[in-house]
Amino acid sequence: MTDRTEEASKLGTLLEEIEHLEHTRTALLKRVDSARSKLIRAGNKTASMHASVDLLCDHLSDMTTSAEEITTLEREIREVERGLEHIGADTSGLIFEEESLHETLNEADDELERLSLILIERKAKHSKGH
Repeated sequence: MTDRTEEASKLGTLLEEIEHLEHTRTALLKRVDSARSKLIRAGNKTASMHASVDLLCDHLSDMTTSAEEITTLEREIREVERGLEHIGADTSGLIFEEESLHETLNEADDELERLSLILIERKAKHSKGH
């Protein structure tokens, strides 16, 4: 009777661990989706910035050599360059976080599979006893 109670307790603990891992897995998937959305937004911003830079370059080649216009365009180019640098840094950070989350998710999946196998083996052993 004590063995059954002990096994039932162990199975209960394993089930709690599996539920915890499943909740962790779900949370990690949400974080990955969030990171993916941020990467997409950063990519869209980058494309927009590149389009702005292309327009500025076209504008520079077509405009006259007015000193005031050239000064204004140079300032805009510097602002665009700073924006591109900032987006590049954000994108790098998000890529690193996404890779880290992906590794953590894989580890959680492996642990969930291991615990499931333990649970199945225990059930099989328990069934053989009857």
